Amino acid sequence: MNIFSRKTKTKHIVNFGLKIANLLETELPQLKVALGISRIHGISFMNKPSGIFISRGYNTKQFEEINRNHKTLFNLTGISVWNRKSERYEPIKLNYHYDTLTKIEIENPEFFHKTFDLNRIQKNGIELEHLKMENPDQKIAEKALKSLSKEQLGLLELDYCFEIEYDEKLFYTILDMEDGNYIAVDKKGNIYRLNHDHDERVKLITNKPIDFFELYSGQKSDLENIMYD
Repeated sequence: MNIFSRKTKTKHIVNFGLKIANLLETELPQLKVALGISRIHGISFMNKPSGIFISRGYNTKQFEEINRNHKTLFNLTGISVWNRKSERYEPIKLNYHYDTLTKIEIENPEFFHKTFDLNRIQKNGIELEHLKMENPDQKIAEKALKSLSKEQLGLLELDYCFEIEYDEKLFYTILDMEDGNYIAVDKKGNIYRLNHDHDERVKLITNKPIDFFELYSGQKSDLENIMYD
């Protein structure tokens, strides 16, 4: 028998993540919602710290929703799983990114499903340790908008910035128009409106960030005509 066939597989982690989301549906209903709009690409085993890393993927619409409503990074404690060897529930440390299970810190991760009964899970004293979330797309946008004042930057939604590719060009969202459309900047500081329903999906608004604030005062209603022009 091939020994590698005994190792923990993606299907074990998919089921494990779903069971935790169901168990915590009262305390953290967003976990189950986030699972419904993501898919696991695969798992890999880590050495330092020892554990399992789960890689996920999203299509463009899914990522827009995840980025808008599930932009989180935290460690979760209070979950225990039955250890077959010690015959007791053992607490494990879990890491969540975008409200989806990303890392499981555990010894002998290759045999996680052998050591533990993944159907026997308990919760007790659930705690979240929120972590600082780095956003490389935000840094690119901020660099492109460096000519703006602190007050002007504060009128934008850079904390939720993410990259959109269209016709092999990259754009970085600075305002979510809340209908699937965006105001975005490129690396050169050009400002665009992105409208997925328009014949001209990408249209230049201004090539100087400062000029954008002749049109925008902090109210998105200022931009309604521009979005459909």
